[in-house]
Amino acid sequence: MADSPLQAEVLRWSNELLVARTLTELGAILARPPGDPRFESTAILLLADPRHQLRMLAAGEGEATALRFVDGLGGIAPAYAALHQPWAGTYRAVDHSLLLDPSLGCTHLVSLPLPRGLALAGVYNVGSRGAMPGIATLEPAWQQHVACQVLGATERLFQRARLLRAGVVDPVTGWNSTHYLMARLREQVATCQRRAEPASCIVIDVDGLAQVNERHGVTTGDRVLQEIGTRIDAQVRASDAFAHLGDDEFAVILPATPASLAVPLAERILAALRASPVAADPPVRLSVSIGIAGLEPTRLETSTDRKAVGDQWLANARAALHEVKRAGGDGRALSSADAASAPGK
Repeated sequence: MADSPLQAEVLRWSNELLVARTLTELGAILARPPGDPRFESTAILLLADPRHQLRMLAAGEGEATALRFVDGLGGIAPAYAALHQPWAGTYRAVDHSLLLDPSLGCTHLVSLPLPRGLALAGVYNVGSRGAMPGIATLEPAWQQHVACQVLGATERLFQRARLLRAGVVDPVTGWNSTHYLMARLREQVATCQRRAEPASCIVIDVDGLAQVNERHGVTTGDRVLQEIGTRIDAQVRASDAFAHLGDDEFAVILPATPASLAVPLAERILAALRASPVAADPPVRLSVSIGIAGLEPTRLETSTDRKAVGDQWLANARAALHEVKRAGGDGRALSSADAASAPGK
């Protein structure tokens, strides 16, 4: 618990780091370090990137202010590569110009090392005018908290950038992508064959999202889509595969679950959307339509074309979904079609 206004500000700032969704957002937060608002401050996160992998990932997301990359930390500032404890002191352009540009007019500087094992992943440098940066006045445990939050948020978002580049994460919502889901469908068909156990696929379509985009703009529509995805994800089991298929459509694969037992999940998702409006300006009430299709192992042959079966399985769930849409939405339907009717090799 925070015992001072500065500690409370650090906790608020830490929470911003935790919810940052992109490296661009992260850079903007890092550029505004917690401290006394009476004294202007700025910050740069200097990251060791000897193979130029991090800077390439960052470039793929646009400009990320406050993120800088160097081949090595040695020679950047006096004793910088051997920095194991926070350092605070007077800003000197002759020593610190590679950390913070002299044109910023900083008079004081604090550097927080971000250790990874026995080496440094980077250093978070905070400069200020007229007084020591607030971070320098924190107790060591709080300084360590700041360093851990910075490193954790940075590594999380670089991992997200790697997944985006690999095509398994959707850039709009941050959930798994269509590419990911199609691979999981094929894997689940193989699992059903091998273990002789059923599975289910649920497709979820957001009713009325196009109207939100028209009235409030695409940016608001994306935020609404993210909240809906969060509500759906909260109902899904850890063993299930959840993905954003594009536009206003999501899907869930439920291993070892017959279609009849997937119905309660669909009901929970419907209830989660009916419970309260979705955040927008003004808040809007949106519903979803859900189609459910099962995959029965007794109908599968060992020579089955797994891709064809997976594609038909998803199509069956979408067909059930369209039944709900034709009936007005805000409901669920169970497909009676058989995915194993897809042609074999």
